[in-house]
Amino acid sequence: MPLSEGVSQTIAWKQYAIGTITAGTEAVSSSDLGASGAQYLRRVGSTLSLKKATYQSAEIRSDRQIADFRHGGRSVSGSITGELSPLTFFPFFEAVHRDTKVSALTLTQTQLTSVTASHSGSTFTFAGGDPVALGLSVGQVIRFTNLSVTADNNQNFLITGISGASNRILTVSPAPTDQTLDSTFSLSRPGCTTIVPLSGHVSRKFGIESYGSDIDISRLFTECRASMYKITAPSTGMVTTEFGFQGRDQEVYVTAAAPFFTSPTANSTTGIVSAVNGSLFVAGVSSGVVTGIDFGCDLSPTAATVLGQNFAAEIFLGRANITGTVTAYFDSATLINDFLNETEVSLDVMMTTTSATNSPFINFYFPRVKFSDAAINLQGEGGQTISMPFQALLVPVTTGIKQSTVLIHDSEAT
Repeated sequence: MPLSEGVSQTIAWKQYAIGTITAGTEAVSSSDLGASGAQYLRRVGSTLSLKKATYQSAEIRSDRQIADFRHGGRSVSGSITGELSPLTFFPFFEAVHRDTKVSALTLTQTQLTSVTASHSGSTFTFAGGDPVALGLSVGQVIRFTNLSVTADNNQNFLITGISGASNRILTVSPAPTDQTLDSTFSLSRPGCTTIVPLSGHVSRKFGIESYGSDIDISRLFTECRASMYKITAPSTGMVTTEFGFQGRDQEVYVTAAAPFFTSPTANSTTGIVSAVNGSLFVAGVSSGVVTGIDFGCDLSPTAATVLGQNFAAEIFLGRANITGTVTAYFDSATLINDFLNETEVSLDVMMTTTSATNSPFINFYFPRVKFSDAAINLQGEGGQTISMPFQALLVPVTTGIKQSTVLIHDSEAT
């Protein structure tokens, strides 16, 4: 028998039709999950595995040896790592948020009457409607078509502020080209957005299969809840991601029975995002000194063990704890004072796949964060850096900002 190679391993996933877990009964994969309709997942690595609690006898014996050892409750845990790309991982972001995504939006002069643009003010101003009531918010990205000033067409504009009567002034980045009143246009918010909602939290579970085609063996991890994500963005390099899962069991399929999933949908083909193509805004201002950022959301999952069965009765998920760290060149006292004064700021991390003005993107917006440290470790002869761990917090009711700890906007998600 050959030895399995990593290049021959594939990961495929599928969401269960029903997200609830039945305490005393495991789902039947053939019927509750089903072999069709799965999706291959791009990845760098996976640590998903079945783990069992073990315990040994404490009996004191004259032969001074251990005579019994048992297996206890079992559960699946681990993570899948990859390079971040639009569309690919959005269902897992949505699942960790326990949210129901909001799909693409298109608005025209029918809802907004007309639009003008100011380069010096970095704004678009509408003459009618209420952009917030119609679905726009800070942290989302919009594109225009059919504007008379063609330079503003087919360009990503990140909404960094909303103001004015009926919320008709959108402050955006980059600054648009000046434009007089235009009453024939189309505005789109591409892709999908997700937040951590205030209510209506949705339970989801996934079946995840790791299949080695060279040895014809697969491991199907059943009833897995997405419990964590982490993003790491260096100043130069690919942005990486990690998603954690907690599940109930593992099924093994070999030879003719492997793999479990039949004809999964091919991998996504979207580009990988790179931090060098994106931008970072601190308190709404573009920063040119940040050398890296990492952040993530952790639900602290717990597999509930009970008497009489060796599988978890439930996978409990805790609150959404979103933390991260910003690293920047030390150039002023601003960040130190933000830490000392407990100043609350917003963070916006825009990541794109290319340098094109309408590049596919993923945008992460944290409307309210507090820094928990301002560490400056003096070393070497070159530029010195400051490390700023932060805690993201639920933002209070604020016009134009979704009431959540985070908003993610993925241009390619469907």
